Amino acid sequence: MPQSSNNPFHIGLRTLKTSISVFICVVLFRVLHRGSPMLAALSAIFSLRVDHQQTFKFALSRFIGNSTGGVIAIILLQLRYHLPYPQYTDLLLAPIGIVLIILFCNQFNKTGVINSCATFLVIFFNIEAAENVGYAVQRILDTLIGAVIAIGVNHILPNPHLKKQEN
Repeated sequence: MPQSSNNPFHIGLRTLKTSISVFICVVLFRVLHRGSPMLAALSAIFSLRVDHQQTFKFALSRFIGNSTGGVIAIILLQLRYHLPYPQYTDLLLAPIGIVLIILFCNQFNKTGVINSCATFLVIFFNIEAAENVGYAVQRILDTLIGAVIAIGVNHILPNPHLKKQEN
């Protein structure tokens, strides 16, 4: 019996693709002993959209956003440790980082503001100075892995929306 889209428990193709993308992220991270697959899985979830073009667009935006937040966090963290009273400089540097991110995103990556800011704050406030560059690079890589998985799953599995556009 075909399920109706009016059924609140209907599992659509996008839901299935999203769950498969998360599954692949988890398996890949376990096999590679890469640690938590959380950011890759989130990237896959946020990236996977109704069609290939939108999936690629959101994946690229997410990657640029995380890269932006990571780079600005690294720069400001390095600056923080060269300023007097480093325990208080975050009162100034955190808001400056957010302003820089918003200005950059408004110019180049309008859809990436929120994840850029989130990445910046996670790195800026949670990671020790000696580890922040490596952590930022790994998180950006995690985001790229999840986005690529979402793009791949969306290309491999059928997409009825493409057939509607062609007709």
